[in-house]
Amino acid sequence: MPPLQRHQPAQSLAGQVVRATDRLFDQVFGQARNPLRQTGAMAIWVFWFVLASGIYLYIVFDTSATAAYASIDRLSTGQRWSGGLIRSLHRYASDAFALLTGLHVLREWALGKYSGFRWFSWVSGVPLLWLALFSGLVGFWLVADTRALFVATGIGEWVGALPGFGPSVMRNFISAEAVSDRLFSLLMFLHIGVALFMLLGLWIHLQRIARAATQPDRGTALSTALALVAACLAWPVLSEPPADFSRVPLSMPVDWFYYGIFPLMHATSPAALWALTIGGSVVLLALPWTQRAPRPAPATVDLANCNGCGRCFDDCPYGAVVMAPRKDGRRHAVQAVVQTDLCASCGICVGACPSSTPFRSVQQLVTGIDLPDLPLSGIRDQIQVALQGQPGATVVFGCDHGADITRTRSPTRVSFSLPCSGMLPPSFAEFALRHGASRVVIASCGEHACGYRLGGRWTRDRLDGLREPALRERQRGPQVQLLQAQKGEEAQLHNQLTEIETTTRERATPATHHV
Repeated sequence: MPPLQRHQPAQSLAGQVVRATDRLFDQVFGQARNPLRQTGAMAIWVFWFVLASGIYLYIVFDTSATAAYASIDRLSTGQRWSGGLIRSLHRYASDAFALLTGLHVLREWALGKYSGFRWFSWVSGVPLLWLALFSGLVGFWLVADTRALFVATGIGEWVGALPGFGPSVMRNFISAEAVSDRLFSLLMFLHIGVALFMLLGLWIHLQRIARAATQPDRGTALSTALALVAACLAWPVLSEPPADFSRVPLSMPVDWFYYGIFPLMHATSPAALWALTIGGSVVLLALPWTQRAPRPAPATVDLANCNGCGRCFDDCPYGAVVMAPRKDGRRHAVQAVVQTDLCASCGICVGACPSSTPFRSVQQLVTGIDLPDLPLSGIRDQIQVALQGQPGATVVFGCDHGADITRTRSPTRVSFSLPCSGMLPPSFAEFALRHGASRVVIASCGEHACGYRLGGRWTRDRLDGLREPALRERQRGPQVQLLQAQKGEEAQLHNQLTEIETTTRERATPATHHV
């Protein structure tokens, strides 16, 4: 029986590399603690270190042009184990934030998580890159050492290339007369203001994601914090010599996370750097609309079968389902409404609906919420037809974003691929068993590798009876099993299925005794 499935998401070469690396790190750290799966959450985690340490530095910083350098330098030279540690933490946490943010962007791009319903999260993240760069550059400037002078003159040269500014902008950064207390007060305001504005930007960035993972797991969070502290103790951050605003230093160490753009500018031109940065930003902003793959139809609500229970609202990973006042005059107070532009067409809401049970005594199964491209009625009919021709078969429900179940075919198996394992109502497992299946196996991407974030978690909780709709207790056992199999793990899934089938046959075969 060929598997019932929609369009399988195409894998780019970059996506294959990321998934292969993920599997390797899973073996070392475990899926739940794999740092590569938590780059976004880890970036936010270290950002809190940046803000917390920045508050202390703001308290001790002297914004006068003559004392700014000394107020920061004395932290490292006179308070190494207190103020110096906090200064180093501010620097290394900022570097970690830049690195993790870059990895997060590359990862989401490689996995294709930037188009369709994800476009808003991707586009809203692009301005955050500019804000982080700007805040970091201004932070270097505040230290008032030779590194700060290099950054200031670099910014002046870069901005001076814009129409309406000109080379005269440089004099505002290399002239001792132009460096005033007012300038440093302005720089401090910009540094703090932009960082706080990033918090607002992050809030907007996560608006379309329900239950967003804003913090890594405890083990990863603790390990990251200890690594930052270890770096601070091993390589404390020190100031370069004080800035001499009458001349530009000839050489200095470069922090490639932040002002590595200036050596690039000097190797080319300020105009070329503007073309590169603006052009790169435009490409990032336009990327969501470069995908040509057709978008699956969003979920639809059938009010005649919707009782306004809100389970679809609770389980949707992207906030695409909202509860609104009832419009059809029925006694229920609210109804489910799908915001089509947010819908991922993952089907998780379908698996959450109490009307999504195949045991309903209706010829044509119509549920409160369903996917037009893959209705549950078709899946129910396919299960019945398949088991009539293959009684005693293993029924395997796979995931379009997980292991390709077409590569695990066997004469003893019937396979169905769903957009997400979370689309499967637990009652369908019992339905398959009643219609002749010997066992039911659900192969999901895993709780921490789900293509739609929450599908693997809800599938596990439903099968364990921890979330409604739950698999009935009498059905929980070896006849219904949950496996984890990601793309590229088809061989492992095939071996696991074979082992399950062999074990079941051995249990069913009575032992032979010889006298």
